[in-house]
Amino acid sequence: MNKMFLLKNKNFFIKIHKINNIHLVGIGGIGMSGIAKILFHSGYKISGSDLSPNKITKQLEKIGIKIFYKHSKKNIKNANVLVISSAVKSDNLEIVSAKKKNIPIIKRAEMLAELMRFHYGIAIAGTHGKTTTTSMIINIYIYAGINPTFINGGISNNCNIHAHLGKSKYFITEADESDASFLYLKPIIAIITNIEADHLETYQKNFKILKQTFINFLQNIPFYGYAIICIDDPIIKKLLPHIRCKIITYGFSNNADFRINKYQQKETCINFDIYRKKKPKLHITLNTPGYHNALNASAAIAIATLNNIDDKKIIQAMSKFKNVNRRFENLGYHFLNKEKEKTKKILLIDDYGHHPTEINVTIQTIRNGWPNKRLVMIFQPHRYTRTKNLYEHFVYVLSKVDILLILNIYSVGEIPISGINSNELCKSIYKNKKKPILIRNTNILPILLPLILKNNDLLLIQGAGTIENITQKLINTIFKKTYT
Repeated sequence: MNKMFLLKNKNFFIKIHKINNIHLVGIGGIGMSGIAKILFHSGYKISGSDLSPNKITKQLEKIGIKIFYKHSKKNIKNANVLVISSAVKSDNLEIVSAKKKNIPIIKRAEMLAELMRFHYGIAIAGTHGKTTTTSMIINIYIYAGINPTFINGGISNNCNIHAHLGKSKYFITEADESDASFLYLKPIIAIITNIEADHLETYQKNFKILKQTFINFLQNIPFYGYAIICIDDPIIKKLLPHIRCKIITYGFSNNADFRINKYQQKETCINFDIYRKKKPKLHITLNTPGYHNALNASAAIAIATLNNIDDKKIIQAMSKFKNVNRRFENLGYHFLNKEKEKTKKILLIDDYGHHPTEINVTIQTIRNGWPNKRLVMIFQPHRYTRTKNLYEHFVYVLSKVDILLILNIYSVGEIPISGINSNELCKSIYKNKKKPILIRNTNILPILLPLILKNNDLLLIQGAGTIENITQKLINTIFKKTYT
């Protein structure tokens, strides 16, 4: 790819010299589609390919992006450059053809870095909470009248989009550590929410390498930039001496620069104070529950304060925040769609969390907000490697649920691992005096759930795979009316 760039002063976007036709392989992913959208609205001719249509690809087609639902060398006949998803394998027909034609091939994160290059970059990294924190920052900037460019890892329920080409200098993006691709980014400000042993297959199964990679990411910050980090996280705390740039801390800890205090939760609503050094405290109301979301909010508030956003706008944006699609998404109360079952009123919550820590936090948040409700969870494990590496943690956390239904593992293209499957997971949980139910075919759920659910239950749909399709299917079949 030609590395000559021109800057459009009007909207701070990079004009890529002599590049016009850009083809994205794996365009249906959340990150790839965001890049496609930004490039398209910046005047480039965009095409893409993926294996099958989804909501995202349909949205891209509506704005005029050509998408092929079959990989073929014919798809790239006009391409000047290929942008590839980390999920796409090297033997992909389009990649092989591009190599033969000497068409430049770059990774998703490399293109993301080029888009950020001449902006005031804000990148949000960490094992958990990236998407929610990113959405909170975006919401604050929008309420403040700033029009940022952003690419997020989920669809905000405030603006119903995950990517936007703005007109201000700010570029806000989620930074992905799963494949170490966040090392391409060179933000002015970076947030690290937390660090845990996940995606170790990328890091030679060595947690030390993962931790060092986070340090390397922060070393990309210029001398005038900032690292905003959660001081409550024990792993991050140990890494502090190795961080060279200026540091701002947040958390519940007494020594945090942005300190959370007086936290309270009532169902989906939380209230807390943020104490800031040399600034008046802020009283925050947030309709997104959990201690973890108070932490996410304090990180967003730290960035907003650093960029001199008015306190009233910060408070307003937090009070109006609606979270992200499938991040502890409260879908309200539903009645079972059978005449004799009218008295069964069920609270339905949909959540993307697929790591034991995330699931545990979700369970704790539910117990704190609805202590008298029976918790019924439908869970789909995500990846064989994650299930294997965190097996005992999954067993421990899932044993906390009152009624548990487990779907087959969503492989994400991984090869099955002997002895690692949902049936074995059920057996292990059974040893903790629980009786999980293995669901081999999700078509049984509309028949089974009315027999299991009781009045005033809370039904939690938990996981990151194809389980996202189940929620709407249940609403369309067994539930008939929503009450907030």
